[in-house]
Amino acid sequence: MAHPMRRKDRELTDGAEMDEILDKALVGHLGLCDEGEPYVLPMNFAALKGALYLHSAREGRKLDILKRNSRACFSVQTDMDLVTSPRACGWGMTYRSVLLFGAISPVDSAEEKGEAMTALMKKCAGPDFAHVFTPSELASVTVLRLDWDERTGKARRPA
Repeated sequence: MAHPMRRKDRELTDGAEMDEILDKALVGHLGLCDEGEPYVLPMNFAALKGALYLHSAREGRKLDILKRNSRACFSVQTDMDLVTSPRACGWGMTYRSVLLFGAISPVDSAEEKGEAMTALMKKCAGPDFAHVFTPSELASVTVLRLDWDERTGKARRPA
């Protein structure tokens, strides 16, 4: 389902810029629907090969929800700064953001799981991260893949 953007003047349409935002942001917010109730939680993530990968424990509410409803949205923001004004209604924020909509599934392949965990660690620890995950390390975590079918971006840039 397409979600039209109200502020067309702030819409990002450049896929490379949206990729850059996903690469730059360290934390995003995963939104799920738990039998009609919203459930949003912050998560570390990495974008890799056109999908978004999330690291998770092997059990918990998030995984229980995803068994019932695999649809999700994921939101990230970067370059946030407060804009001040002498007028109360003139205050605001500058930002760049990306919103993804799609289905989440657990990653079963040890090879894909290892690639995702390495991408996540390189994002957090830096490009020199070189650990090779052992089978037992990979078995101790759940890796989720968000395959988005819609991606939107929005920015309010400094004046």
